[in-house]
Amino acid sequence: MQISSFDVFDTVLTRTVGTPKAFFLLLGKRLANQSLIHCTPEAFVHARTTAEFRAYSNVGEKYSLQQIYTEVAIALRLTDEQCEKIMHIECALESELIRPIPVARDLIQAARKQNKRVVFVSDMYLPAEFIKDQLMRHSFWVDGDELYVSYEYGKSKGTGELFRELLSREGVSPAEVSHYGNDLRIDVQGAKKVGLKAQHFSEGNLNRYEQKLESHSYATEGLSSAMAGASRLVRLQVPVSSSKEEALRDAAAGVVAPTLVGYVLWILQQAQRMGLKRLYFVSRDGQVLLEIARRLVAKLNFPCELRYIYGSRLSWNLPAVVSLDQQQALEMLKRPSWILDGTSTLSIQDFLARVSIAPQEIRDSLAAVGFKEEDWLRILSPQEVQLLHPVLDKPEVSDLILQKAQQKKQVLMKYLEQEGVLDSTPKGLVDVGWFGSSYDSLAALVNANGATLDVGLFYGLKSNSKGNQSDSKKGYFFDQRTRTGFKDVLPELGIVPLEMFCSADHGTVLGFMEEGDQVRPVFKEEHNQRIIDWGLPVVRKAVYSFTENLLLDSNLVNPWADVREASADVLQSFWLNPSYTEAKAWGDFPWEAGHSENTNSLAQSYSWVNVAKSFLTARFAYNQGLWFEGSVAQSSPPVQKAIQGFHRYRRLLLLIKSKVLTPRLKVVKRSLQTP
Repeated sequence: MQISSFDVFDTVLTRTVGTPKAFFLLLGKRLANQSLIHCTPEAFVHARTTAEFRAYSNVGEKYSLQQIYTEVAIALRLTDEQCEKIMHIECALESELIRPIPVARDLIQAARKQNKRVVFVSDMYLPAEFIKDQLMRHSFWVDGDELYVSYEYGKSKGTGELFRELLSREGVSPAEVSHYGNDLRIDVQGAKKVGLKAQHFSEGNLNRYEQKLESHSYATEGLSSAMAGASRLVRLQVPVSSSKEEALRDAAAGVVAPTLVGYVLWILQQAQRMGLKRLYFVSRDGQVLLEIARRLVAKLNFPCELRYIYGSRLSWNLPAVVSLDQQQALEMLKRPSWILDGTSTLSIQDFLARVSIAPQEIRDSLAAVGFKEEDWLRILSPQEVQLLHPVLDKPEVSDLILQKAQQKKQVLMKYLEQEGVLDSTPKGLVDVGWFGSSYDSLAALVNANGATLDVGLFYGLKSNSKGNQSDSKKGYFFDQRTRTGFKDVLPELGIVPLEMFCSADHGTVLGFMEEGDQVRPVFKEEHNQRIIDWGLPVVRKAVYSFTENLLLDSNLVNPWADVREASADVLQSFWLNPSYTEAKAWGDFPWEAGHSENTNSLAQSYSWVNVAKSFLTARFAYNQGLWFEGSVAQSSPPVQKAIQGFHRYRRLLLLIKSKVLTPRLKVVKRSLQTP
């Protein structure tokens, strides 16, 4: 007779939190809420874990939940009645937080189809009847199955003795048993000690992102541990069909989702504090944030109306100009985040499109600064782009801009009225960042109409040239205006990964048009097919599954805890140290810079040509990819070593330069000081 043997916890069943220690923290909170303990939940964790260690030391493999709580009672001065209640609550909470592992069900069903006998083997202190009930509740158990629990036999898997007990009771040889388990030492090595075939089943173990989230459990009052558990459940529940999809799913669950969900929880908390009744999520970046928020308000029972509002710098900034006085309008036109944005390659046509002007409309003004008709479509150098800036100040051009702005404002105001933005409901705007110009533009339009837009809630805010400290804009992860938050976690404030995480399935909003009695947006492209083809549906499915799986019971975790440090930890791990498969999968993302229609892969492998140029020029020859670490991770191992060698060489050159120049500078300084 062939037997398939399965470990139980983290092989067949898992929890919604990361580790048993986190489970005990939640248990401690529940007990404290019911006044069954007179210590902090954290102190209870210590008492519970050390009691288990002492129970094992004193009783050996036969230690049980009862024996553990005998030790807990001594440590916490509990009565027998209190211990009985706490043991009952522990089992009830275990049952509440246990979830099935789908792939384990597939393995068990496959074993049954092959007429193999199924048994379950667990090194566990919980009563066998409780474990059996959980297996039955989650449809793993059928009549005729057997369960071997360490405390009942006083033997463990780790020593191999519990497996020997299985062989004896089942009357089979080691060659007839295959064991599946998540622990290399206890399950795999323990089974092999007695000659069983063993397969390491690691899917239920925490991955590197989940381990980092789990490490912040105490600081986040259990919330980051719930995030670790939710990430694991995504990996176990969301199927993928390739290594690329696996890399997208796992990073979406372990990095993207914790980062964005933490942000949206903060948004909801701010809305609650300010008494906001409606939140508008700005299109594109706000698409995924809105879907997260919809799932969270249902879990939190938080009454707030959530809406998607179409808009962009292109469609809002220009109409807002005519709502301002002349000086304010001029300042808005010169914003670095709008017309003068230099983050992308530009032609004259691209530049003027930002204010809805065609080159032929200002032919003479362009000719006056040296641009002929044949120059209109070619990509300009940075110096040539600078020549265009004064063109905006010419009266004939500024008047045309205001004329275009007035036309666009009329239809935009109808759209805003249609969407309720102009009513008296307390409301806020949600956008990822970075200067808050979307909020400024919309607020100007709304204020000019006698209404208010109470607040803009951003992931991050950069400081602008005026150092605006407006209280009506708030930053979550960082705010350069107030010099607060986590601004140094990633290069360039982490703007690139955050914008990638918040990609939408439709293109930029160019403007609005009336269609009957409705106003609808006009898109650059209805469907953002390049991003959809890259893998957006896989990423979105993982993020939504994470949100749905996330434990947010306020009696167990604090939904409003600050998880920014935990987010920073996983962001750094992913962005600064990606695996090869992560770099390939996420590096293929089609990055669209600024207002440009051109896209490049986010990361592209380096070649020996890059290395040679670097050594020849003493400057690293970057490629077109924006993700340096992703590009390096994709490169061949010899090229990676050469890049490391170049950086050592570069540091040596800088050191030599500093040692040579410093004495000379001192001599020059002394000579200048000598009368």
